[in-house]
Amino acid sequence: MRPHDSDESTLNPRRGARYTLTWPITAMSAAAVVGEDDGDRDVRWGAAVRGRIHGVRTPKLIATDLDGTFLSPDSTVSAENSAAVLAAQEAGVTVVFATGRPIRWLEVIRGLPGAHPTVIASNGAALYDAAADAMLDKITIDTEAALDAVTRIRTVVDDVRFAFESGTRFGHEPHYTTWEPSDGSDPDVFSGPLETIVHEDLVKVLVQSPGLASDELLARVDHVLGNRLSATHSSARGHGLVEISARGVDKGAMLARVCARMGIDAADVAAFGDMPNDLSMLSWVGQPYVMANAHPALIAQGFASVPPNSESGVGRTIRRLLG
Repeated sequence: MRPHDSDESTLNPRRGARYTLTWPITAMSAAAVVGEDDGDRDVRWGAAVRGRIHGVRTPKLIATDLDGTFLSPDSTVSAENSAAVLAAQEAGVTVVFATGRPIRWLEVIRGLPGAHPTVIASNGAALYDAAADAMLDKITIDTEAALDAVTRIRTVVDDVRFAFESGTRFGHEPHYTTWEPSDGSDPDVFSGPLETIVHEDLVKVLVQSPGLASDELLARVDHVLGNRLSATHSSARGHGLVEISARGVDKGAMLARVCARMGIDAADVAAFGDMPNDLSMLSWVGQPYVMANAHPALIAQGFASVPPNSESGVGRTIRRLLG
């Protein structure tokens, strides 16, 4: 893909990271203000089911996580959530997806009526145009920084296994448990010793431990990495899994850049999430909403709570935000 012209070639270059701004993005028009008290975020779960949310203005942009948030527990899009996205577009409100998924796992939302084609993927390390099937930008991890992280993590996690993600290619150590079993027919998914699977253009290093929960694994990874790279997690099931990106990379940072290009302030953005990798995004926006099924760390932040993903909480709340 040939990059689009940009008036800004780089932003905050960091050790272990490469970043280039290249995308031209335009926002949909803003909707009207609902209510009078812009500071009122006291939206209880019960209140988020019935009628208009008073005292909260209609956002200009809505960002939502996918798994555990916008998607139902069976990883599909409910009819209610789908209809709400289209209603938002018709009201002049932009809906953007922000996910930890790599771009190769976005088929579930491709072509969803009303959704903006720009997708924040890989926890903010990738910006993707789903309509054109084109990568707009990446923030990558230097191979040297990735290997240094591997060495440090091995000192504190005995049963650790690693994988490396570029967004389109995925290499993993032989004992790494993949999300879906691989039969070896896909050349972009490959297994082997560490020195053969580390490749250029990395957006994520994935750290897996069968013996540790994700919270404990993240604490150990953070301890040895310090501020060299950014680590988070979005998994609450089975073995521990931590996702490492370049330093300073997260959903909130990429959403801020996208909104800056659209001319939208944080106060005019609503966001939905359920896991620690959503915290940066929820903390940046003016209207943060956490799912009732969210990780305790997010619940503890005191964000407004909405019904769980099993009850189409995102769609129901969008409808109420639109009035």
